[in-house]
Amino acid sequence: ALIKPSPEAITTKFETPQGPPKIYLVDHFFGKVGDSVLIHGENLGGLHQQSSVILSGKKISEENLVSWTGKYIEFKVPANAISGRVEINILGQRTSWPGMFFVVDNAIQTEINLIKSGDDPNEAILTGTNLEGGKELLMWLLIINNDGELKLTAEPGVNMTQTSINLPLGKIYEVRLGLSNNLVQLLKVVKNDNQAVGIARAELSTNDGRLIPMKVNPLYVSF
Repeated sequence: ALIKPSPEAITTKFETPQGPPKIYLVDHFFGKVGDSVLIHGENLGGLHQQSSVILSGKKISEENLVSWTGKYIEFKVPANAISGRVEINILGQRTSWPGMFFVVDNAIQTEINLIKSGDDPNEAILTGTNLEGGKELLMWLLIINNDGELKLTAEPGVNMTQTSINLPLGKIYEVRLGLSNNLVQLLKVVKNDNQAVGIARAELSTNDGRLIPMKVNPLYVSF
């Protein structure tokens, strides 16, 4: 994970929320059964009989909860899980992460990757593998040390729009890439010295709005 808090076992300690719960990030946004997933947020309270974590409409059982504090929750992807939204219910107040969590296995071959440039340590190319059928890629690029801006340049044949979101964890660039057929190189990313950049969300959609399950290889990309 790009952001990894110190593991804390599930305890009866409860941090009384000072406001409604918020989810900033689900890290990673994909995983196979048994993988650990971190929910980063605020006002998450702690383990409580009136609070729960929900994946694709199903409550995560306590045996699959690893850690729970006021700022993050760690859980393991349960057996028979399916892709869907990650939600939390904190003392009756519900919220969800806007992204999609993909349950993947070795059969999933659709992936994206940031490959460092050999000439410039601050430059990388976003590449895609097996993106056939996808027409738009929605992606979050997260900067941990967020002094300075990323410079993003779409490769030929790619239409790009971008916005930015400031979170306590860092700055997110939300990028939408309109794809044409058989593209491999999608985007050039240039960062500043000492910045860490990772792919925090990715959703590949078809013309009819269906999402194609995908992953990032290696598991979390930073450069």
